[in-house]
Amino acid sequence: MDRLKSYQKNLILAVALAVMGFLWIWLYQYIGGAGYWAALVVFAVYVAAGSELKKLPWMVLGGVVGVVLGLFTYVLAMAVFPPYAVISAAIAGAIFLLVAGLISVPKLTEILPMTVVGWASFLAVMAQFDYMFMEKFTSANQQMLNTFFGVLLSVLVGLLFAALVATPLLGDIRKKQAAQQGEGG
Repeated sequence: MDRLKSYQKNLILAVALAVMGFLWIWLYQYIGGAGYWAALVVFAVYVAAGSELKKLPWMVLGGVVGVVLGLFTYVLAMAVFPPYAVISAAIAGAIFLLVAGLISVPKLTEILPMTVVGWASFLAVMAQFDYMFMEKFTSANQQMLNTFFGVLLSVLVGLLFAALVATPLLGDIRKKQAAQQGEGG
């Protein structure tokens, strides 16, 4: 009976994810949520991390910091290092991934995955605009800011939706599994 309930909850979660994906992909252009897929990745990372509300503030922090670090990576690669060179992006990326790892030391499993998702999402969206890496850095400022806020919105919407849907569906399952392991151990 418990297994059937688990399957029912998983089915509800799968349908909710599909609905969220449909709506966010369809509406992101009107809302400004650049990197619409970031919301889906964040949702999946939240579920994989256990769907626990106590982790949510750390995951939000990680997501926000990740998008900021993505912005800093782009700025460093385009404005400080020699622009248009792949090595500049690689060095800037390595620097800020190291920063992300150091920031996440206190709560590595909660902060780091979301930091990497936010960082990679920002850079991936910027890379969609090939001309951003070929034009002068100052020409890209408006699109860079729009991308920053759009990716940030996508990351936060993904976390919000995951917290609203996955936590009630999966939270009690995880608690029951932990209790059963505690009794059996």
